[in-house]
Amino acid sequence: MLFKIFRKNHTTANIELKDNNQLSALKLAAEKAADEFSLDAQTVQSSLFASAAQEPTILAGRVVYMFVTSDKKHKAHSMTLTFKNPIAWGNDKVPVDYMIVGVLPDGAGQEDADQLKEHITDKVNENADKLDDIRFNDSELNKFNQSFTE
Repeated sequence: MLFKIFRKNHTTANIELKDNNQLSALKLAAEKAADEFSLDAQTVQSSLFASAAQEPTILAGRVVYMFVTSDKKHKAHSMTLTFKNPIAWGNDKVPVDYMIVGVLPDGAGQEDADQLKEHITDKVNENADKLDDIRFNDSELNKFNQSFTE
């Protein structure tokens, strides 16, 4: 008997926000992460807002990365969102059309957080010239997201 394992996508492409701003994007990301990973929505939102309050990590000049921690997860996960219209992000108002959220176990140390960030940074940089093509292609976006935690 052959079994095929399907991974949940953890991606949403071409999001159109009613209020196209950083706060709306953070709230949506918190809701989606809580739903996708079966986490407490308020805890995820608090963690994302804390992450956003620090200096934002902008990759390839258009991708914002942040992470949350959870006691319900035992390994790293990721979720990728793309926005139809870029969002002015941070004090520098960098136009962001991708958001990547890393989910780490509560026990993860700074080294684990840094490794995930470095791996995601490498994958984004490797695909920087393809980001426009990946952005609205569900299949390619899913592969891109899965590459972060493989």
